[in-house]
Amino acid sequence: MPLQLDIFLLILRLLFIVLLYLFLMQVVIVITRDLRKSSVASVNAVDQAPPVMGHLVVVDSGPSTILPGTRYDLAAQTTIGRGPTNTIQLTDNSISSEHTHIWNRNNMWYVQDAGSTNGTWVNSQPAIDALPAKAGDIVQIGYITFKLTQ
Repeated sequence: MPLQLDIFLLILRLLFIVLLYLFLMQVVIVITRDLRKSSVASVNAVDQAPPVMGHLVVVDSGPSTILPGTRYDLAAQTTIGRGPTNTIQLTDNSISSEHTHIWNRNNMWYVQDAGSTNGTWVNSQPAIDALPAKAGDIVQIGYITFKLTQ
């Protein structure tokens, strides 16, 4: 009788190992499929990028690691923040996940803080409400200072 129990347990162990490998194989297949979809989506996103309407050029990076002179492209509707859904992603700790909204309407830029912790300013004025801005104006997002250019 003990021999049959040993064989039964061995079969159960082998079945468990086979099921475990099948599960792991399914996980690898799903991850591979997801990576392929995201790479195709990123290629399509680059192909369909909105036209560049202006730039933000870093004047003073404050305590961040961003180099002065770094240039960021502005689309007609631009969001700036640390989060992955923003048009411009800044990894500095003084930047909120969604920090600032910048948009262009009738060749005039508008800057508005999105309820961030460290604020947004246009020419030293807090941008709690939308403030108009033009080329040459200074936009400060958190501790990073930018110059708006065309």
